[in-house]
Amino acid sequence: MGKAWLYCLDHHFEYEHPLLAGIEFQNEWVTISNSKMLVTPCYSWDGCSPKVYVLGLFVVGTPDGCLRNGKPWLYYDSLVHDVLCQFRDQLPLSKADSVTIWNDRLIDSDWPLRPLYVAMVDRYGPQDWAA
Repeated sequence: MGKAWLYCLDHHFEYEHPLLAGIEFQNEWVTISNSKMLVTPCYSWDGCSPKVYVLGLFVVGTPDGCLRNGKPWLYYDSLVHDVLCQFRDQLPLSKADSVTIWNDRLIDSDWPLRPLYVAMVDRYGPQDWAA
């Protein structure tokens, strides 16, 4: 079993949040400036974690929800959180900030399991944040 990259962004994605204010960050995948996160095409992530490939045949893990507009319900929500987690050692955000952003994304998406998913990210998500 190994890491499963399920999604690959096919267009630029932009997200704005007040907790991103004052952050200036850029690499080949992500730019954060003026409270906005811009993710470039071809960025890959695994959706809601954890997920693993089993025998190279199928994926087992946390559900991303049913399809909405051709994408899993939490497609963009998990993208934002995965970006924050992947670059957490380079961003001046705390774990609490990342959980707040995750919670706000799930509120905006009207995710019915929001309390459970937020609690799980808070408890079992990355704990070693730079801030």
